[in-house]
Amino acid sequence: MKRTLVLTLALSAALAGCGGSSTATLASSGCSASDAGTKDLATKPVYTVPTAAAPTATTTTDIVCGTGPAAKAGSAVVAKYVGVNYLTGEEFDSSWKRGPNETFPFTIGEGVIPGFSIGVTGMQAGGRRLVVIPPKDGYGDSGPVPGGTLAFIIDLVSVS
Repeated sequence: MKRTLVLTLALSAALAGCGGSSTATLASSGCSASDAGTKDLATKPVYTVPTAAAPTATTTTDIVCGTGPAAKAGSAVVAKYVGVNYLTGEEFDSSWKRGPNETFPFTIGEGVIPGFSIGVTGMQAGGRRLVVIPPKDGYGDSGPVPGGTLAFIIDLVSVS
């Protein structure tokens, strides 16, 4: 009995660090941190080229779970990001290359490609997430990777 209680408390504490205090909360927040990627939000994230085929739908993988407010449709957010070609890892854009404190403000659902908004929705401020965006949710046959899949590592600085 004591062992079960200790395990339950330890699990609850671990989940609380990802914005939830139970399995149900974790599932609803969608935050389950991955071991992939750079976890220090003070440093530019590093993208690792995957061996898996590109997905056909926008996918997200949390690297660091945020603890602040969650982004939703219409939220004004501030982010930092690195954008790369999913298959080659070649960087095409990055707020980091303009300086470590450079940020990108936008409104979820406005002024960015659909996959960027899809990828940030549900993310909590203070988090880092890998968002993989197929052409249909990205730039299609134009843009920095014509007809290609994009990968963004996004740090969500704030949500309002």
